[in-house]
Amino acid sequence: MPNAPRRRDVLKYAGATGVAATALGLPLAAPAAAAEPDTSPTPGRTPLDVVVFADADSEAAHNLNATRSDTVTGGLGQPARVLNPSDPASFWGGTLKFDVAVNPTGTTYVTVRLWGDDHDDTSEEAASGTNMWRLQLFCEGKQVGYEDQGAVDSLDILDTAPRTPGRFFFHTLPLPEKMTAGKDKVTLEIRAMGRIWSYGQNASQLYRTMTAASRGIYRLYTHTDPYFVPPKGEVQGTAPTATPRTGGEEVMDAIKARVQKDQKNLLTTATPAAMDGWAMQSLAEGYLWSGSPAHQNPQALDRVLQAIDGRYMAWKADSTVLTGSDQQWQGFGRVGLVLALLWEHLGDRLDTQVTGSPYAIANPGFELGTGTPTSWQMPGWATAGGGTWARDTTVSRSGSASLKLQATTTNGYSYVFSAPRTRIGQGTYKYGAWIKTDGVTGVGAHIDPLFFDASGKLVGSDHKVYASKGTHDWEYVEFVFDTPAGVTQMEMHLRLSGPGTAWFDDVSLVAPTDTTTPVPPVRKDAYVDMLKSSRDYWRRHFPHYSNQAQICAIGLYQTNRGLKLLAPDLALPEDKARDYLYQSIGMVPYLGPEDADGKATKPLGDGYYQVTKAGLTRELGYVGSYGEVIDWLVMMYESVTRGYQGQEATELRDHMVMMTKARGKFRVIDVDKDHCRISRIETVIGWRNEVYPGETAYASRTAWDSNPVMSAAVFKDPEIVGWTQEMVTDGQLYPQLNLQATHPWTRVGLNALRFLSRDWDDFQSLASRPGRIPTGWDQPDFVLTDEENGCVAVKNGTELFFASLYFRSRQGVNNYARIHHVTPVDQRSATLRERTAGTTDATFTARDWVLWDYAINDPGASHIPPGGFPQPGETLHQALEGDVYRLAPVPADIPDPTLGVHFDGVETMLVGRAPFYLCEYGDYLIAMNTSTDKTFVLPARPPFGPARDLATGRTVGALDRPKLGPRSTLVLYRG
Repeated sequence: MPNAPRRRDVLKYAGATGVAATALGLPLAAPAAAAEPDTSPTPGRTPLDVVVFADADSEAAHNLNATRSDTVTGGLGQPARVLNPSDPASFWGGTLKFDVAVNPTGTTYVTVRLWGDDHDDTSEEAASGTNMWRLQLFCEGKQVGYEDQGAVDSLDILDTAPRTPGRFFFHTLPLPEKMTAGKDKVTLEIRAMGRIWSYGQNASQLYRTMTAASRGIYRLYTHTDPYFVPPKGEVQGTAPTATPRTGGEEVMDAIKARVQKDQKNLLTTATPAAMDGWAMQSLAEGYLWSGSPAHQNPQALDRVLQAIDGRYMAWKADSTVLTGSDQQWQGFGRVGLVLALLWEHLGDRLDTQVTGSPYAIANPGFELGTGTPTSWQMPGWATAGGGTWARDTTVSRSGSASLKLQATTTNGYSYVFSAPRTRIGQGTYKYGAWIKTDGVTGVGAHIDPLFFDASGKLVGSDHKVYASKGTHDWEYVEFVFDTPAGVTQMEMHLRLSGPGTAWFDDVSLVAPTDTTTPVPPVRKDAYVDMLKSSRDYWRRHFPHYSNQAQICAIGLYQTNRGLKLLAPDLALPEDKARDYLYQSIGMVPYLGPEDADGKATKPLGDGYYQVTKAGLTRELGYVGSYGEVIDWLVMMYESVTRGYQGQEATELRDHMVMMTKARGKFRVIDVDKDHCRISRIETVIGWRNEVYPGETAYASRTAWDSNPVMSAAVFKDPEIVGWTQEMVTDGQLYPQLNLQATHPWTRVGLNALRFLSRDWDDFQSLASRPGRIPTGWDQPDFVLTDEENGCVAVKNGTELFFASLYFRSRQGVNNYARIHHVTPVDQRSATLRERTAGTTDATFTARDWVLWDYAINDPGASHIPPGGFPQPGETLHQALEGDVYRLAPVPADIPDPTLGVHFDGVETMLVGRAPFYLCEYGDYLIAMNTSTDKTFVLPARPPFGPARDLATGRTVGALDRPKLGPRSTLVLYRG
């Protein structure tokens, strides 16, 4: 067949312009044949079956077999069952096994009724998710869907916040058609599980032990219409009256105390060479802020540069320091930012030699530090000896300081050691120190070099060399030693055992004469080397996930800023440096990594944008928490505008404001556990690691790098300011600040510093604005459609309707949609079947995996097998195994996803997004054309009837069949 089209051409031209959806049949992507449509006004609204748990008659009628389960009286006095941990505790807990009626044709849905006040209250403050137990559904002994991030996911995931306080809510999942075909009854099972931590690097990290009872399980229903309506007479509860939260102001004092403590520690105690990037920047910011003890303090400048020196030396000793930087994908970008912030204050410091060589003992003369010297530590166990240690500026052999150790009792002692360890090679080294004593008796003052191999394991034991006892002036002690085989590093211990006082100074390490120890370069040259290397590496490794691309682009721009200051001839032109920023936020197409000649490789073609026209980040579909990239937008903007030679970036700000406002359409206004009004991120329809409800967020959320007022303070857009002021009025500011006050990570410390030193004051100075979160019940209606992400957000009177039509379709068009329907009185979430058109003949077949429906395509995580680590306990099997998903057509300039080397089943860009979707849920019908070059016709829909186009207000009759052009969506409502 010489004239047969290539597979790529088939993908490109399948579903040509003008093809009617009905001509393509809009088939259900289920293995079993779909049922004929029910033409009744509300088909399938009456449940096929209802199981009332903790009701003896209902349980008997359904042949319930419960293991490790208790009956309880739960919400609104209703009976329920809880599932207990196993004994001894393991990942799996109790089970409920029972029979239910199903429909022999089409799709049968299962809905679970859960109490909205239940939440993991043991960890809400820390948000650690200690008891985030899950409920997993099984049908005929096989697991239905996936335990983590599957299109058909867990029956429930308990969150750290209540989902619908005061009310029951309903979650709906479809049963596999092939398991119900030709049957009127099947056996279902609900199993309780422990928490799953998706980033676990082994099975024990990923599957957490279940140690307490699950939430209450009240009722389970089977039905054929995906929109579940509970039977009349069921008690559902009412939404509490929302009130403003009050109190919590004390957290501001806690943040102030934390920031002051951090700044003092960075200025006086912390070892500069061991500082991470966040600590380094915190001290630089402290130098510029009048409220810090580091303000205008030359020692802060010295320590910041020593921190950069330490980063340089660590990189030279281990090249992976570049790729494994504190913030992955950012490389050494923060070094460039710090230089820009401090440039006008550095004087001639960049012309001096890099300090902190890993081949030299750090701070050997104790010149650095305040109360105690930097780069030296007292081990925790040594505090029991009753001794003290201090940096003494009144006694020294050379320079201006020494180390003073004191012990006051006969058996007392005072030990310190060098940190970080010093690198050494093979040969005969000399280890020495000068020691001065006053009234020393007992064992005495001494040095004790200890040796370690590359893995950090101690090699050998003590090597003590003592100074004279009593009282004497400076005395030199030395230990000459051949480096043992396998030793790569040394730790120098300085010790005083027994009563008295000893001073140490000029600790020395002399390498063999035939050993060439690297000489540290001048700082300017070293910094140019590290910044250029970082920039050029990440240009060639520009990632494609939205948040990763943004972080990488920030690092690229920051390193280039540093180069513009240090070596302008090596810096990229400003428009080229900004182009990475533009690519990462969708202002221009994303062109991917560059080759060695700087040419873009275009792995996703010429027309792929990292942010959709609607303003949402683009990974594989809509993401909830991961899509809240406001912190990265602010950091990107400030990477351009702050510091020496900072520039205007109006085009960035305008685009970032648009993106921030788009996120405002994905908010759920409800009440928190104390019935106070709150705005949360919409996560039910999110692709990645979502739990429900989402985190608190108005304009900005609280995270490692963001605080809730930062976007208002920086962008100063009237609407964003109004949303943030709404948060303050609701009293939801202070609860979000606990993280900044309490979490010890230096990353959070930098966040707390920016909140206290800049954002809070700037926000308070802003004028009052009337803007409010768009999803508030008193706000105007809207329809947001995003064809690139396949999602919809609608406010329709007193209803919010969120939908992801392209839901977790990682390897092919799976024909599952995810819905979240919210009213002031109730909430429903559902995974449901939909119809699609325009797919190709190429297919993907679902594997027998139960954790994830995809594989990890990451060389750094290649130890994780496709589908994830096997679960503890018995081997489970996937009910969806064997389902066949057609592939969607993708642009011709994107590499063929079936080619190349990758794990079986790895998530693949675009092949799961169908050109056309038709989804019905309750009174809503969504028809979406995601293609760029096709027109589809709305198919006949007698069951739905006439409806209102929510975007235009016009009525679309039951027999009307409007056309949908490229990248357009029709949202109909018949309520």
